[in-house]
Order: sequence, then structure tokens, then C-alpha cells
Amino acid sequence: MFFLVIFIFTCAAKAGLSLNVSNSCPSMCKCTPEETILCQRAGLKTLPAEIAASTISLNLSNNYLRNFNTNTFRNLTFLHSLWLDGNNLTFLTPGTFHALSRLQELHLSRNSRLTHLHANTFRGLLNLISLDLSHCNIFEIHPLLFSHLPSLERLDLASNNMRYVPQAFKNLSSLTRLSLEGNHIEAIGRDSLKDLGTLRDLNLRKNRIWIIQNGAFTKLLRLGTLNLGHNFITDLPNQLFEGLIQLKTMHLEANRITAVDCTFRQLLSLRNLYLNNNQISSISDSAFSYLTKLHFLHLSRNNLSSLPVHLFSDLSGLRRVLLWHNPWRCDCSTLWLWRWTPRRAALEGLGCSFLHPPNSTAPEQPHPAHLGDCTVPLQPASEDKCRVAGTSVAPRPPALPGQLILLALACHTWYNDRGWGTLLVL
Repeated sequence: MFFLVIFIFTCAAKAGLSLNVSNSCPSMCKCTPEETILCQRAGLKTLPAEIAASTISLNLSNNYLRNFNTNTFRNLTFLHSLWLDGNNLTFLTPGTFHALSRLQELHLSRNSRLTHLHANTFRGLLNLISLDLSHCNIFEIHPLLFSHLPSLERLDLASNNMRYVPQAFKNLSSLTRLSLEGNHIEAIGRDSLKDLGTLRDLNLRKNRIWIIQNGAFTKLLRLGTLNLGHNFITDLPNQLFEGLIQLKTMHLEANRITAVDCTFRQLLSLRNLYLNNNQISSISDSAFSYLTKLHFLHLSRNNLSSLPVHLFSDLSGLRRVLLWHNPWRCDCSTLWLWRWTPRRAALEGLGCSFLHPPNSTAPEQPHPAHLGDCTVPLQPASEDKCRVAGTSVAPRPPALPGQLILLALACHTWYNDRGWGTLLVL
């Protein structure tokens, strides 16, 4: 009998089998290596009881899990990653994750019945770095929901039903990436983002934003990417993006913007600017002044027929400009782009043949030779509207012409010489 037992253990060892019940793998899951358990799409309605306490990564996505209690994960204290996305979760009992102090990743996306979360839902997750709550039906977030997550760096709240920016970011001193894409947010108030000073990436794409108060971004001094694309923004006040001194990429595509004045003048670190798919028909000639680091400018699919002569004067770093699908006028007003030789290769989509080599197959448009007798001079530099942007000056009475003042003084002297003593008030 002794030799038989030795023989069985030897065969098991050669076959790579484990006889340790505490480290056994649930029959419907895959466990390679032992610390990683993959139970996705296993038809689970409850958590398997035989999951090893030493498990580091547990994937329970795309099952039928509905409810957890404070004992569900009590023994899995070594967990670093937990996937619960694509289940039927309706509510997370406060304290569900209390024992998971080592957890760094938590995925809860695509639980369409999850509409609200208790303030203590995430208590105990002191080392959580990434939290995914996207594609649920969350419509309101408790102000203290994230207050137990001091290490959180990435938070995804995309594709929920929120109508305003939640006031729940006060204690997230490590947060660098936040996504609120695909909600129903209509306004960004002056204080909406005040607690997000550590952010480097903010995604507000595909909302219903049409109001942004001045000063809304003043606290985001470290922000590198701001995505406001696919919203209802129409106006760009001159002080709108004040404070974004580190911003490198700005997305404003697919809004309802009609004009660009001086909004971007303070974004001295800007490298990529997306203004495509708007309704822009006019751009101030100093709109991009001082943006010496700008590399990429997307202006396709707007209502532009021409561009100001001095628009690119200060853009020494510009490498690529996309101008496709605009109603361009290929006349003297556009000829300056052909003469802008240092950056001619950067332009794409203007559609005027005088911007192409003589032997190219570009559409038949006026050539430089045809435009050599342009009687309309290139437009001179206009007044820099941005220099006085945002200032409020009380109206003054109209100044009197110099000749009129001299005439009044002469009359005053003439009256005094005759002793009439008339007082003339200017």
C-alpha cells in the first residue's frame, strides 16, 4: 500500500497535477498560472466556493452574478485584479470589497442594472489604482463615494446617465485620468472641476454640453489632454481655457462653433488642435498667435472660404494642416497660401491647383499665372483683437477734433478782450 501511494503521487507530479484542495481550480474555470483564475462566460450565478485564497487575478466577467455580500471576497485578500464586468449586478452591499486592501484593478462596466452606489461601496480599497464603472446606468453619485480611494489614478464613468459633473472627486489626490464620455451632461460650472488639480487626461466627449462658465478649467494646471468633441458648444469666449498651461491636445470637433477669435491664445503648450466638423466660417488672423508648439491643426468640414493672411505667421512648429471639405474660394484671397512656401507641404485638402506642382493632376482651377494680375492686394494685418480681449472699458464722450478746440479757444480770448466776461465751457 505504501508503494502504491508513492506511485500515485509520483504520477500526479509528472502530470503536473496539484492535490492541494485549497489551491484547486473551479471546474468551469481556467487557472494558468495558479494565481490567475479565468471564469468568464462560465454561466456563473454565484461565486465558486473553491477559489484559492492565494489568487491574485480573478476574472468573473460575462456571467450572471447579481448580488454580493460582505463575505463574498473575505478570503481573497491577495487579489490585485478583479473583473466583474458584464454581469447582472443590481447593488453592491457596503463592505463588499472591505477585505481587498491589495486590490489595484476593479472592473464593473456593462452592468446595466447598476443605477446607484452606496457611499461606502468602495471602503477598504486603499491601493486601488484603476476603477471602471462605464456602461452602467448610474445617474447619481454620492459625494463620498470615492473618498476611500486615495491611490486611484484612473476612473472611467463613460456611458452612464449622469446629467451633471458629480461633486465626488474631492479626495482623489492621485487621479490622473477621468472619463465622463457618453453621459447627458449639459453644463460645466465654475466649480465643477475644482477638485481635479492632478488630472492629465479629461474626456467629456459625446455629452450635451452647451454651457461652460469662464474659470471652469483654472484648477487643471497639469491637464495635457482635453476632449470636448461631439457636444453642443457654439461660442468660445476668450477666457474659456484659462489655466490650461500644460495642455497639449484639445478636441473640439463635431460641435456647433461658428467663429474662432482669441480663445486659444493662452494655450502655449498646445500641440494638436481639432476643430473639424463644426460650422466655422471666420477665424481671426491672430487666433493662433503665440502657439509656437502647435504641430497639427484640423479644420476640415467647416464653412471656411478663405483664411486670414497672417493666420500661420507665428506657427513655427506647424507640420500638418487639414482643410478638406470646405467651400474654398480659389482666387486672390487664397493665393497667399501658395506663397507661404515654408509650410506648403503641411497643407492638405485646399483643393486649389495653384497649390500643387505644375505637372500634377489636380482639378482645373486658376493657376498662379492666371492670378498674377490680382488687383486685390493681400489683406494687411488687422488690429489684434486679442490684446484687449475680455476687458471692460466705460464709454467715454467722443473726443473733439483738434481744429474745433483751437477755434473755441480763439473765440474765448476774443470775448475776454472785449470785457464781455463770457465763460466758455468745453
